[in-house]
Amino acid sequence: MATNKDRIRVLLVEDSPSDAQLFCELLQDYAPQRFVMERAQRLDEAIRRVAARTFDVVFLDLTLPDSTGLDTCARMRRAAPRVPIIVLTGVDDEAMALQALRTGVEDYLVKGQVQGGAVGRAARYAIEHKQAEEALRELNATLESRVAERTAELEHRTRQLQRLTLELSRAEERERKRLAEVLHDDLQQILAASTFHLHILRSRLKDNPGLQDIAERVGQLLKEAIDKSRGLSHELSPVMLYRNELGTTFEWLAQQVEAKHGLRVHVEIRGRVESPSEGHKAFLFRTAQEILFNIVKHAGVREARLRLQRRRDRLWLTISDRGQGFDPKSLDKAAGVGLLSIRERVELLGGRMRIRSARGRGSTFLVTIPDAGMPVATPVAGAVWGGPTGTAPREHAPHVGARALRVLLVDDHQPVREGLATLLQGQEDIEIVGQAGDGQEAVDLALRLEPDVVVMDVTLPGIAGDEATRQIKRRQPRTRIVALSMRDEARISEMMRQAGAEAYLVKTATSEQLLTAIRGPQASLARDGG
Repeated sequence: MATNKDRIRVLLVEDSPSDAQLFCELLQDYAPQRFVMERAQRLDEAIRRVAARTFDVVFLDLTLPDSTGLDTCARMRRAAPRVPIIVLTGVDDEAMALQALRTGVEDYLVKGQVQGGAVGRAARYAIEHKQAEEALRELNATLESRVAERTAELEHRTRQLQRLTLELSRAEERERKRLAEVLHDDLQQILAASTFHLHILRSRLKDNPGLQDIAERVGQLLKEAIDKSRGLSHELSPVMLYRNELGTTFEWLAQQVEAKHGLRVHVEIRGRVESPSEGHKAFLFRTAQEILFNIVKHAGVREARLRLQRRRDRLWLTISDRGQGFDPKSLDKAAGVGLLSIRERVELLGGRMRIRSARGRGSTFLVTIPDAGMPVATPVAGAVWGGPTGTAPREHAPHVGARALRVLLVDDHQPVREGLATLLQGQEDIEIVGQAGDGQEAVDLALRLEPDVVVMDVTLPGIAGDEATRQIKRRQPRTRIVALSMRDEARISEMMRQAGAEAYLVKTATSEQLLTAIRGPQASLARDGG
């Protein structure tokens, strides 16, 4: 609404000619302002006028030929939501005046009780009030928009930070695994070879007891070095962490802690706790390892308890002891830097770490982290997708709260699956729900997991890709199949299309083409493999 300081455009809704004439005279008594007035005798006519032209203020009688009472106010307010409305009526009723104000009118004037410039002044004040109200509404809308933008940005940054934190843990695990492999595949083999050579040397020193003793001592040192290397390799990257379920891994950890440190750990696994994310799994394992090590160092007990459970989409790890305890407020001094690092990473992952402890009464560590089931991975060397040129997909960013596409990967070559997983795990709108290495496993997983999309290798052991596609589509027609093949042949493309696949790509296709086909549903079969 815009006003003119020289003129105020007034719409008078009044069916009485004498009252209208009196109203005009009252307006003229307000010298500081000029008014331009139009008159409507019926409410319908007034509504048509405010729809066709702009008015600065409406004076509204509550007794009209086509409308009476408070409903008149409500109808006019709906027709002109941004124009100030002043009731000018002969009904002197305080209760009605209050109800009228609740409908959104700016003022309530009683005919015969207003004198001189009161009407003009009321018009001017009502306009100023409405302008302030509109300015405040616009400011609120702007603030809400900015808050929404900042909130969305903060959520985006938080998700980025969580992914980076998880990736940091994964990077540490990869480095641990690499070092363990160096120890196992290189150093231990060298030490073992040295032992073999030492045996040869000792056989040639039978006549020299002094050198025999030295060789014996060297042999013992080599054995100790091999044992140390083997133990360090196992501690850096235990095979159990990658080959077993989370519950089994924690039971194995308890056995190792007892064997090495004499701390008996009672493990309780509640329900299904397996995490589809290797990053979360490794993080919880290292967290438990660090807390148990702190119990060994500081608690002065021979027993501890570890409980692992899942509550909806969160994993809960609780470790407790009845030892010496400490003041949680002095965590950096009493419990070491390791727990501080764990707490920081837990919070960065969107989780929480609580510590309940008191001196002489033991300690309880509670760690809970969200487990979305979508691990974050680093690109595998050599997993590069390239091929025929194609149309790049639109920038794809899921709306807040939108469900990610659930994708099942099927390929009998693990490096290919890992390359696919690496590509897809960087997409916020895609969730990998499973992987299969043959056709029968693909059918079984698809029926159990009910994915939105199956990325299907054409050549599979056992049930071939076309037959697996046919069986899945027969049972789950809404699941889309994206076929992949090393061969760029129209015959294979047609075979997969007839089996029910919605798209066919060669494995050398670009990542953009693959993502477009997965996101669909506009993806179509391409006979030329593109």
